[in-house]
Amino acid sequence: MTARPGGARVVDLPAGYRDDPPGQAGRAALLAAVLSDPRCGGAPARAAAEGWRTRHRLDERCSSFAYWSPRPAGAAAVLDEIRRTRLPAGSAGESVLAELRARQAAAIEGRHAAPLALIGRALERAAWGAPGHGLLGTPGTLAAVSTTDLAEAHELLVSQATVYHSESEPAGSAAPAPRPARRDWRGGLDVAAHPGADARVGVRLPVRDSPPEVLELLVEVLGTGPDGRMHRALRHHSRLAYGFTVACWPQPGSASIGATATVAPQHAAAAVRVLATTLRQLADGAGAAETGLARWRCRAGLLAELDGPFGAVLEARRHARGERGARQRLAAMARIDTLPGLAFAPLPPAVAAVGAFHERHRAELADVYEEIR
Repeated sequence: MTARPGGARVVDLPAGYRDDPPGQAGRAALLAAVLSDPRCGGAPARAAAEGWRTRHRLDERCSSFAYWSPRPAGAAAVLDEIRRTRLPAGSAGESVLAELRARQAAAIEGRHAAPLALIGRALERAAWGAPGHGLLGTPGTLAAVSTTDLAEAHELLVSQATVYHSESEPAGSAAPAPRPARRDWRGGLDVAAHPGADARVGVRLPVRDSPPEVLELLVEVLGTGPDGRMHRALRHHSRLAYGFTVACWPQPGSASIGATATVAPQHAAAAVRVLATTLRQLADGAGAAETGLARWRCRAGLLAELDGPFGAVLEARRHARGERGARQRLAAMARIDTLPGLAFAPLPPAVAAVGAFHERHRAELADVYEEIR
């Protein structure tokens, strides 16, 4: 096997956005911004100077930093570099922090205005009765985070960090991946006003526990390309929408599958009907041809992930945390020749719509919800 060029490490700090203290929502994201800013020295400064590739992921209980250096030994001491990363002293540090707060506040505002984020939050409300936890906080909670708060959090978390390498056991205690908190599905219709010529609608259906690889393959059957079922249903058969998304949420005990579409407001109710019908047709499964194409697409994505600069080290991290790795998922998908029917839970669907709706449109959405529930 050809040796992989360069060297990579992943450093996990054991606190995520759900660990933010009361009144300081967004602190974990703000600390991640400090640890990614070259003005703060340490790891980000060295990464910028030496051409490292970096990426960051903030989860509920973990803030994970990945580093790839073109020189195998370059990333070996990355934890020491992170330990040296800190806001400049005095007024210079206050200035950097003020700028990082402003960037995060702008990101919050951007997320609130982005149609895809809006329909995502509306679907969360429809599904669970409340939107998901805001990982970026608010301008008010960010203002409550001081340089001292960040310095203390940094010192504590770095002392508890775990470092992953693709060719050795993790340094530090590799915590098992936390299970998402169990939530009780509510279902319902959520309609939100938003200006613009286009509206976005979404349908999300709860399913009984199904293997994650089956859900992933069914997402591909619905379609990320022109030969998928959703493409044909929305663009060709009904001619209601051009843009759409499909996704699954495979959490044990609360799995679901859903889709969204961008439509004219007057077509919102009709599009909801098409989305729900197309999703529910997964109860019949998929034949060998559709399954094979879906398996090929999933395989291509997983192999590309493994072949990337962080592929091997992220696979090692998954193994250490007891998560399903890309190789396990590939092996499980290879054993599926025809996809079984999806078992939907006997619960009401979650339906959301965001747009400039007249009362007539809202009434049509309410009627179609009663029809599909």
